[in-house]
Amino acid sequence: MTVRPAGLAGGGNAAAYYAADNYYTGEQEGPSAWGGEGAAELGLAGHVDGDTFNAVLDGRLPGGVVIAAGGDGTRNPGFDLTFNAPKSVSLVALIGGDARVVAAHARAVSATMEWAEARFGQARSGKAGETLQSARMVYALFQHDLSRKLDPHLHTHTVVVNAALRADGSWVALNNRPLWKQSALIGAAYHAELRSELGKLGYQTEINGKHGQFDILGIPRDVIEAFSVRREEILRKAAELGLTSPHAMEQIATRSREAKQAGDAQAARALWAQKAVVHGPAIRGVTQAAYDMVRPRSVLDAVRDWGAALVERVTRGFGPTPEPLLRGLDDVRRGGDLASTYAVTAGVRHLGERTASFEHRDVLAASLSMAEKGATVRGIEVRIDALRQAGVLIAGPRGGLHADRLTTRDILATEKAILAAVRAGVGTAASPMAAGMADAALTHVAEARGVTLADEQRQAGLAMLSGTDRIQLVQGDAGSGKSFLFETVGRAGAEGGVGLLVLVPQNKLMEEMAGRGLEMRSLASVLQAHGRSDGRARASETLSTLMAGKIVVLEEASMVSSRQLAGLIDVVRVGEAAKLVLVGDVRQIASPAAGRPFALLQEASMPTVRLAENRRQQNDTLREAASLAREGRISDTVALLGERVCESADPAAAAVAQYLGLPPGERDRTALLTSGHVLREAVLGAVRDGLIAEGLLGPDVVTLRVWDNLNLTREELRQPRHWAEGMRLDIYRHQAGLAPGTYTVGATEWATGIVRLDRDGHTRYFDPRSLHHAGQGAALAVPGEIEVREGDRLIFTGEDKTRGMTNGTAVTLDRLEGGMLHLSGRDRDYVIAPDDPMRERLGHGAVLNMHRAQGITVDRAITVMDSHDRLLNSQSLYYVLQTRAREDMSLHTDDRVALVAAIESHHGDVPHALDLAPELSPSGGERFDPATGELAPAGIVVESADSRDTRLLDAMSAALQAIGKDEVIVAPVMPVPEPVAVARGEPIGPSRKELEIEMSRDFDMDM
Repeated sequence: MTVRPAGLAGGGNAAAYYAADNYYTGEQEGPSAWGGEGAAELGLAGHVDGDTFNAVLDGRLPGGVVIAAGGDGTRNPGFDLTFNAPKSVSLVALIGGDARVVAAHARAVSATMEWAEARFGQARSGKAGETLQSARMVYALFQHDLSRKLDPHLHTHTVVVNAALRADGSWVALNNRPLWKQSALIGAAYHAELRSELGKLGYQTEINGKHGQFDILGIPRDVIEAFSVRREEILRKAAELGLTSPHAMEQIATRSREAKQAGDAQAARALWAQKAVVHGPAIRGVTQAAYDMVRPRSVLDAVRDWGAALVERVTRGFGPTPEPLLRGLDDVRRGGDLASTYAVTAGVRHLGERTASFEHRDVLAASLSMAEKGATVRGIEVRIDALRQAGVLIAGPRGGLHADRLTTRDILATEKAILAAVRAGVGTAASPMAAGMADAALTHVAEARGVTLADEQRQAGLAMLSGTDRIQLVQGDAGSGKSFLFETVGRAGAEGGVGLLVLVPQNKLMEEMAGRGLEMRSLASVLQAHGRSDGRARASETLSTLMAGKIVVLEEASMVSSRQLAGLIDVVRVGEAAKLVLVGDVRQIASPAAGRPFALLQEASMPTVRLAENRRQQNDTLREAASLAREGRISDTVALLGERVCESADPAAAAVAQYLGLPPGERDRTALLTSGHVLREAVLGAVRDGLIAEGLLGPDVVTLRVWDNLNLTREELRQPRHWAEGMRLDIYRHQAGLAPGTYTVGATEWATGIVRLDRDGHTRYFDPRSLHHAGQGAALAVPGEIEVREGDRLIFTGEDKTRGMTNGTAVTLDRLEGGMLHLSGRDRDYVIAPDDPMRERLGHGAVLNMHRAQGITVDRAITVMDSHDRLLNSQSLYYVLQTRAREDMSLHTDDRVALVAAIESHHGDVPHALDLAPELSPSGGERFDPATGELAPAGIVVESADSRDTRLLDAMSAALQAIGKDEVIVAPVMPVPEPVAVARGEPIGPSRKELEIEMSRDFDMDM
């Protein structure tokens, strides 16, 4: 974490620490300065002296102002927000001797803190402090250059004083929560500022991590490692403990700190001089190259080269066609503005692929993480505001629940299209079977199976077989018997000559429902084969054969994104299916991509049949716990489960101990489930170690090279920085000049962003930015290794349809023989030769994370959750975890109280785009105001109350055509301006000459 918040021990202790002798100048007192508008009001400026610093931390401000202590007589003096320069920056500054870089770091910190004060400086007011208002802050900056292991480490301690000046002139305690909570965003802003400053000094940089973290190019990795003793110490300790999470690393760093000793600075310089004998030339070479870039005689050439490179990189990054996010680009005349425009365009595209709406700070963070040098947080905010004013980004209603959220017009159009298609299809379809025939067939199938259909099951079956809604919704709560319903409906439909095609979003579900006699496909394979990149379907004889006249059922519809569902609706239409049935549970895990259309349709009161009875869980306690979890009553659920919820310092180890303590027969009936990937790896390693010790896994080991998908968004995939030599590129459909197939990634040229791709002995050079930003069907994977032994439970992570191998299919490694892997599955065996491509498409299957486990049923479950996994600990994930087991389950965690609090505060339901734009919903009531970029009361109903007389084909065609357009006007009452027209072949943005002139004015050599 490059900006780290930490509490202070107290006034006196804090002053002693920050005045310590450990500054890069070697002076007795290091560089320091007061900052903040509040400090200016108090007359605090320049160097920070110890006495004044102590007094301010104790709440005694200049002019006799005193900040009262808390009710218990104590007071919080403030906190330390530390800005850490990247290691490469520290090396060029402190080993390369470039004092300009030290000054650049100081300017970046100051600029970031000024922005943070304006954005997050707050104080409370009112009788109970319930009202927040902006306030001016007081902080002290202390610049250091040593780590605790004497490594060169340029960083600034920003001690934020617990004092704030409100608009009414009163001094009160600071509300530090926003600053603390947004430390990652503040760090991203600092990185952008520092990159911009370094660019002016001639340094080339490249983002290499989250939150805009970057390094200066040209410094070898071994040089960085030689001056990173402290980091290596933390990594070694983590490896000893088997820990990998960022939280664990942070805890190790905090708990293993040693006190800084007097005389450290002199000892450090002696140590640096020794290392510089070997590593100094490489660092000084980078420093000299930077100086050469900005020598007075070559300033114009440097500006020209930098400006040309920026225009080239950024305009290619925008993509091959204009779109609303590029509105006003012709007016951009400064390099920094162009970089900020690109940053926001990339950030919004990235967010829009993952979520239907996002907060303003999410756009800031995403934009900063993708920024070219020259972009700054203030420039990015200006661009966001411009897009709001133009109506390209839509904000929630002023003063409403979603006032700080944003969405885009194309996301709005997609949700509108889905609603229009479902609404237009109500009561318009011909019944696949007559109601009486369907009822008789359901009864006959049930009797033949020796069961009696419950009323809700019969009603759902009749709706599917004889209902007249062309798109039918079935809300099936967890454990309500959806798979049984599909099988029953499938057999009943067959009696009447109606076929059933079941589509699933996860291949694991295909294995779960295998043996039920159902025709099944993965949703991805259908969309890939029959959909286009613009969301429209391709008519073909193959599609007609697959769907014509059939009832198409989408299982686990809650896991499907808006874009996927919109595409499927068109595929079903073109394929001339009898109807589409969406079956899912709105309370379970949603799609990792943007949108929750299944929930949106139910919230819009689309006709829905519900299956509510829990038929899975055979234990009364588990049934009641599932019901409580569904209602979001997590505390009551955990209390009811009692001793089934186990708390320990190492929940992964405790879960494994419980599993290994079971008899072999019980193990086969018990699933190990975790909330996420990190816990899964910990549990998997420990359980395999236990099985090896017991002799249940064979002694011989085979190491397999496997591939881990990076799961990048399309915009991330288009950024060359995510590509590295040795990766694998999978192309599933023709795009950007690439044919479908697998490519090996070679070297990447940072200056041009060009990547070398190798396939079947042929080499080609490829620019990732040539991938269309709205396309799909491409993925990057990184190589890894797994060890396997006889007895290991594995899964296929890829597919070979010719041999019946599908992604997610579970197999057991029965025998290793001459390099051959002999695997057994549920209904067939497989032999994998040493040169078989599927050898690289295997993974361990003994432990599942909850996203893969959704939809499965097991007899017993041992589950693990970590209270620190705040992004994973949602109510929807917990509900899935709680409802997998028929007979019994247990939950292991590190902190029961903290886990419950985390889950209860995380509903996991991102607002729909239409939640921000009620004027597009059936109720109407608000309109877009282009003057403010927000929504305001309109008193106009946009749609008629009844649109059932609209033909489904017309409604779907028009709606889906709108989705495919770059510019969409989704309602007559929205006066949205036209996009900026950019003719093909014309440069986007300013001319290079204009850019050179403007940039030369702002170019700061700081010699």
